[in-house]
Amino acid sequence: MFEEISFANSDREAVESAAQELFNHVKRLGVRLDDIDVIDPCDVCRRPEYQVHLGRLTAEEVHTLNAALSGRVSRD
Repeated sequence: MFEEISFANSDREAVESAAQELFNHVKRLGVRLDDIDVIDPCDVCRRPEYQVHLGRLTAEEVHTLNAALSGRVSRD
């Protein structure tokens, strides 16, 4: 009989969950974050925590997000 073990990292899972939520909010605003990613902490640089990388956005997508975040676009 094998014992079940997990290699899951609860800190990473929490960041992944938050990134998924952000992805869905931004998608409702009309922008799809196709390149979103969770970046692991770096032991040799000044990045000691997980980070969410949004990826590349077109100028139009940035304008859409700026308008939505500043309240100029109605949100569902």
